[in-house]
Amino acid sequence: MGITRQQLQKMALQIDEVINLIQRQQAIDGILPAEVCPVYRESAKNLLHYATFRSFDARNMQKGLKQLGLTRLANSEGNILGSIINLKIIVNSLLGAAPDLSKKEFLSIGDGAKLLVKHTDELFGTNTKSRRVRIMVTQPTEAATNYDMVLQMVKNGMDCARINCAHDGPEVWKAIIDNVRKAAKECSATVKVAMDLTGSKVRTGSIDFTVQGKRSKASKKKEKQFIPLNKGDHLIVTDRENGATLPEYDKNGIVVKPATIGCVPSQIIQRVKKGEPILFDDGKIEGEVVETASESFRVKITRAKVGGAKLKGEKGINLPTLDLGISGLTDKDREDLKFVVAHADIVNYSYVNDENDVDDLLYELKRLGADEELGIILKIETNLAYRNLISILISAMQRKHLGIMIARGDLALEVGWKNMGMVQEGILSFCSAAHIPVVWATQVLESLAKKGMPSRSEITDITSSVQAECVMLNKGPHVNEAISFLDEVLINVEDYHYKKEVLLPRMNWN
Repeated sequence: MGITRQQLQKMALQIDEVINLIQRQQAIDGILPAEVCPVYRESAKNLLHYATFRSFDARNMQKGLKQLGLTRLANSEGNILGSIINLKIIVNSLLGAAPDLSKKEFLSIGDGAKLLVKHTDELFGTNTKSRRVRIMVTQPTEAATNYDMVLQMVKNGMDCARINCAHDGPEVWKAIIDNVRKAAKECSATVKVAMDLTGSKVRTGSIDFTVQGKRSKASKKKEKQFIPLNKGDHLIVTDRENGATLPEYDKNGIVVKPATIGCVPSQIIQRVKKGEPILFDDGKIEGEVVETASESFRVKITRAKVGGAKLKGEKGINLPTLDLGISGLTDKDREDLKFVVAHADIVNYSYVNDENDVDDLLYELKRLGADEELGIILKIETNLAYRNLISILISAMQRKHLGIMIARGDLALEVGWKNMGMVQEGILSFCSAAHIPVVWATQVLESLAKKGMPSRSEITDITSSVQAECVMLNKGPHVNEAISFLDEVLINVEDYHYKKEVLLPRMNWN
């Protein structure tokens, strides 16, 4: 069934409504901050246009556009106002009218994609490979002494070597970087070095039990020390980093005194509220805060592995509904940043929550005299960071080379498993609007890297990862197999996908 003139007129009004909304919001937002780098000024404007567009419910308009066989604006983030103006031209032409285009204050269709490619090349180096998506690989400690392993990583397709400052130290980091630089030169390849600042992650304290009854022998080896937890158990979280104790039982095996474990940093104890959900060890253990005190809080375990979970020291704690008031650079980060500025190409900023955290990093980089060519990648891994994404991006646009990492592990815990797909799509869309490259991270081909065999869901995950500009692999004994496999699959998938768009090459059934 065709579209009536009345339906076209309604659509034209909806398009005008969106354009007017963007123009009104642009007048309210006013001039962009002077600190925004010139290379990002058009991108920053487009980001704000897209944010305004997303405040409008465009679903009915999209349905009408589909009936006309026109773009539904689902892939128009990079030049949103230009795409809407283009629609205005077409719809008005069908109505026998012509729009006033005397003022061209928008990116044309295709300009956004070109800017994204440009910004990606500036962050990761000019792309000379047959695939668009880059590969970032986390370096194990062994990379400091095993040059052949690093050389094979480069040969297999590694574009960026990631070093996590949470592990090892300057001597090992320098040795890894030297091997990466040497291997890149030997292969005539561009391989950037990115270093992760540890950040202000909340963790369980260390566990070092003294002799405690029957468990004393098993407790002597640090790697075997843990607190056993079952659904329905209680756990006391204290402000003492080394405050771990095992539960105490009566003669019938009933817990008479709950286990305790420390918390780092300890100041979050003061911010925790009764009734709030809490997760331990990447969400393997879930609980609810049932009681608070000045130096501790009590948790009731609501989900744990059948047969009992083992909570170990230095495992992550997530309180997804709370603003814990801990962000920005830690003392360790500031110290590590001195090495990063001197040796790396990119600094990965962990646990950024808002624009103040970004300003904290930018101030420190300036204080250290960091080269303007040093890139930054902001890791989005908290619910607060997702809610503040637009202001984070605008603040970060003070730097020339910029990227965003979707740190899917912690982020999924923070926003909830059921919301993760929507949040991930949101980050990809807003970064496309800002023409900022995205790193797709956490558990990519993890089974292959660690065990030598990928799972079926991991293959599907790679197909989805082409929406980003870079995919990150974690370390494992089979990491070189994972790099080679990812390189090959990405090349194949990119024949059928460009970011979110499905491409339709000729099918050959033979």
